[in-house]
Amino acid sequence: MKSLLVVDGYNFIFKYYDNRSINGSELELLREKLIEDLVEYRRNTNYDIIIVFDSNKSAEKGRHSIKHKGIEVIFSGRAKTADSVIEEIAHLKEGYDKKFIVTSDNIQQTVIFKENIYRKSVREFCQELNQQKKEVRNKLTHFNKTQIAGFSSIERKLSKTSKEGFLKFKGTLDNKNYKDNVMNRDKEHKN
Repeated sequence: MKSLLVVDGYNFIFKYYDNRSINGSELELLREKLIEDLVEYRRNTNYDIIIVFDSNKSAEKGRHSIKHKGIEVIFSGRAKTADSVIEEIAHLKEGYDKKFIVTSDNIQQTVIFKENIYRKSVREFCQELNQQKKEVRNKLTHFNKTQIAGFSSIERKLSKTSKEGFLKFKGTLDNKNYKDNVMNRDKEHKN
């Protein structure tokens, strides 16, 4: 069975950025960055992910959600807070061995938890997210190095005769391609 990760979006953003004052356009960019980070996180884990944002000050009356690259993004609407939506999800969403709620909201920490529902603080989840990013970077670096090493190791395995034959053949192809390109260019100039 799968695990579910539910992230209190704005709680995460404001805790991660130390409650500094964030204007509207910055908040939108940070929201998009968080969503993309969670998309990448999802690719490397066996989690279904839901991220919930407060939108009780928006024009949208009711709750609405969108799917973005496999992640459900929910906006609470004016009638509810993100906290109440998260509580609903935690208690009503079926089919998961474990449900993890990422929040540093004190009220959420005491209200939401029961069997198979666990809290991860924003700090704790940030460490996990950053560790995963580091591991992905290391894998890519290792992959790139092995690809380069793999290519040069083939070259080292060729006998002197094979290497000379390959270079001669390659030179013939390069020369033929050069002649073809010159002939095509000359034809274009005549037309």
